Amino acid sequence: MARTRPARRALVPFAAALLVVGLAAPQAWAWYHLRAAQAALAGYHPHEARKSLASCERVWGGRESVRLLASRAARQDGDLDAAMAELRAAQRLAGGATEDTAFEWALLQAAAGNVREVDEYLQTRADAFPGAGPLVWQALAEGYLRVSRIDVAMACVNLWLSRDKQNVRALELRGQAFVASRGMVRGADDYRKVLELDPTRRETRRRLTECLLSLGAYDEAATHLEAFARENPGDPEITARLARCYNMLGRGPEARKMVDDALARHPDNGMCLRTRGQFAVTDQQNAEAERLLRHAAGVMPEDYQTQFLLFQALRAQEKVEEARAQLARAEAVKERAERIGELRSRRLAEQPLDPGVQYEMGTLYTQTGRPDAAEQYFLNALNLDPGHKPSHAALADYYERRGDKDKAEEHRRAAAP
Repeated sequence: MARTRPARRALVPFAAALLVVGLAAPQAWAWYHLRAAQAALAGYHPHEARKSLASCERVWGGRESVRLLASRAARQDGDLDAAMAELRAAQRLAGGATEDTAFEWALLQAAAGNVREVDEYLQTRADAFPGAGPLVWQALAEGYLRVSRIDVAMACVNLWLSRDKQNVRALELRGQAFVASRGMVRGADDYRKVLELDPTRRETRRRLTECLLSLGAYDEAATHLEAFARENPGDPEITARLARCYNMLGRGPEARKMVDDALARHPDNGMCLRTRGQFAVTDQQNAEAERLLRHAAGVMPEDYQTQFLLFQALRAQEKVEEARAQLARAEAVKERAERIGELRSRRLAEQPLDPGVQYEMGTLYTQTGRPDAAEQYFLNALNLDPGHKPSHAALADYYERRGDKDKAEEHRRAAAP
């Protein structure tokens, strides 16, 4: 028995050391993920930052600074609801509003499109604290793009790029501004530059691919789509776009088989139906083209190409009256799309304080089956004119369809004479 006492005494420091390591390990783990999140945000990879911060929050969820960083990551990832929830948590932990939470709140309002309320404050902040400039310009540019103020968004990113010519996020946003104002070539150039600087930016690659398809640069587009197909085998949207490229590059039989295989797995995919219908029109299989394109039109009623191809299939079968009615539908879809383009690229810049322009955008988005986008424009109209009755009426209908009866009734009362 006496022999065991020294052994027990020797175990005491060892156990203490284990306890210290056990207590320190979670702290080291949290520090590692915090550093990883900060590095990801610095490189404009907010999705990766959010993953790291989720691990960090398990240890340090009660720290205001961590929740504030989580709010920033969610905002830059486009998840504005999560950003607001994290910001409220940070404010509770701080015991009330602080200068940091106020700044983050203003950035969130700007990115959400409520730029008129916070623009002056944020610009002043960027002037006073140069390190805050990129955060301010990013949030303002995103917000102005959200409400189709392309000219102001472009001014923000150009100011940013004058200080940092190689900033990937600024180049991405300028590319989006160019594309929104129908500058596909210059938008594609900016996207290419981004991918030269950071080849991992998948969303930029997707945007570049869409530009290339619009420009008819099928060879270059196919290279990017093949990379997407390797990453996402069996994705019907990617298959349809890649098949279109292959068909234009003289690989028609391969393109047709690809789409047929995709439709066997995804019989209601609009892009695959439209692409296969287009091939059928080219092959003069007009009855089959009509069947495919009617199905596609049911899935994508606001897709002009689908509607016009269906008109071609009907005309080729000498279905005169049906073709005439179908052409009218196609032209109506085209006119709505062109009107949205005109409002976004010109009218909203020329008349930024006119609630009627915002209301018209909301109405057009409602007609094109994008009610969530429409909601933002109706709310923009009310920010400009809280008494704008058509916008209140439109929001009452929107919230009624969503099942939010309280909001619907609130706007219904505001819309009443």
